[in-house]
Amino acid sequence: MSAEPPVRGATATAEPAARPARRRRSLLRTLFYTVSTAIIVFAGFAVPLPLVETQPGTPSEIAPLVEIEGTEIHDLNGTTALLTVRQQELAVFPTIGVLLDGDRELRRLEDVYPPGIDRDDYLAGQRERFGRQFDVAAAVAARTAGVDVDLETAVVVVNVLPDSPADGVLERGDIVVAVDGEPLADAQDLAARTQAGTVGDVIGLTVLRDGEELELQAVLGTIPGEPGARLGVWIEDGVDLLRLPFEISLQEGTRIGGPSAGMMVAITVYDLLTEEDLLRGRTVVGTGTLGSDGTVGPVGGIPQKLQAAAELGADLVLVPQVQFGVAEARAPEGLTVVGVANLDEAIEVLRADTG
Repeated sequence: MSAEPPVRGATATAEPAARPARRRRSLLRTLFYTVSTAIIVFAGFAVPLPLVETQPGTPSEIAPLVEIEGTEIHDLNGTTALLTVRQQELAVFPTIGVLLDGDRELRRLEDVYPPGIDRDDYLAGQRERFGRQFDVAAAVAARTAGVDVDLETAVVVVNVLPDSPADGVLERGDIVVAVDGEPLADAQDLAARTQAGTVGDVIGLTVLRDGEELELQAVLGTIPGEPGARLGVWIEDGVDLLRLPFEISLQEGTRIGGPSAGMMVAITVYDLLTEEDLLRGRTVVGTGTLGSDGTVGPVGGIPQKLQAAAELGADLVLVPQVQFGVAEARAPEGLTVVGVANLDEAIEVLRADTG
């Protein structure tokens, strides 16, 4: 009996046929890993977390924003500028960089932009706040310069937090005239009265809305992250009545937001209205709200604003006295920073040789 000889090369023939399939699988795996890595990297840099970094903004010269008609003005011998910050939402990888840098700060998104409020509406509200603060600052500066000013302020609702005790009761733009029949002195008065209450208390609010006086009621409650009884509104002083013998207005189209430039606006208007040379060739910048009584109030973003001032090469930086400790600790080397409690103090500092 004879046997058929083995078929030579059968294994060798099958091997080349399997190689293309293995190469395809290898290429698919490589493509899968490459695409997956690309997606992860893209998400790490592009998909924002609910975190915001406060960064130095570009200082804005104030004098070009001020329009005065009907009286003599004097050119500034120097420059005044307001300090700003900008908020940037961060993705995973940039966030890691911030956490590793001790000089940079992160905040929760909800602490920067109120939850439930449209972002565009919020930014528009911030520009309205700048306009109201400008009016108060200009009036206080004119009064300090010796101008006969008739100024009355009102407590303005800037924003109402969703699901807060005031939600559905108050609206943005409302003017709160009185609480339980007692007239309000200013925004701080309203805050003090609500915080002196107890959760569950019913308070009466006299409100002006679109020229109509309304009698409303709200039940005090709690706000996440805030102690004690609250209404859940952002409020500030706005001009209710202003009479000047001339016109002071904000340049149309100004898109700066927030009230933190009040002090610097007042210093600028004062210097424009008087023959006094406060600046003496210096670049003076600063930040701080300004009350109708001339009090300089606290603001946010002090470290970032000081960084912007240093980059500008400012000769002198003015900050609220209540925040001077923070400013002094975080000021870049060589930057002269002075704390002031009110507009009169700020003017006296500028009259001295500081900076």
